[in-house]
Amino acid sequence: MIRLLVILFTLLLAAPAGAHKLKVFASAEGTDIVGSAYFAGGDKAAGVPGRILGADGSLVAVFATAADGTFRQGVTARMDHIIAVESEDGHAARFTLPAAELPSSLPEGKAAAVSADTAALEAAVARQIRPLREQLDSYEERIRLHDLMGGIGTIFGLFGCWAWLQSRRRGP
Repeated sequence: MIRLLVILFTLLLAAPAGAHKLKVFASAEGTDIVGSAYFAGGDKAAGVPGRILGADGSLVAVFATAADGTFRQGVTARMDHIIAVESEDGHAARFTLPAAELPSSLPEGKAAAVSADTAALEAAVARQIRPLREQLDSYEERIRLHDLMGGIGTIFGLFGCWAWLQSRRRGP
């Protein structure tokens, strides 16, 4: 019985281990990939080296995050890009930016003016939506009170089921 309580208590203490999980988020602004690297607790990952890889794994670009954890890197091809960052202490993260978020190449002729307007509109919308996507991504990583209470409730519920089964085996 005491062993079980010690194990349960140890498991409860293990939850904050993800507090230093490195995350990376990126979006397209025109022909640039713009993003940030941060830890799950919200701290910015400054000076972290990163790579942008093509869909086939080929190296497209190398960068390092700024003091506020952000980065900006231009790309020349419309394809899926994999953004990979790795901190000095071994934390690593990857993010795939689909080709659909990058602008298509502009056709020649009259359609070019319409496409240029569309590309400018897409770039403006991407700049506005990017902070919201970042906020949502970081919000999903936080451990909230209801998550903690749900975990504790599950543990007590499982313990209650186990205790009930043990009492049924012993009989009246």
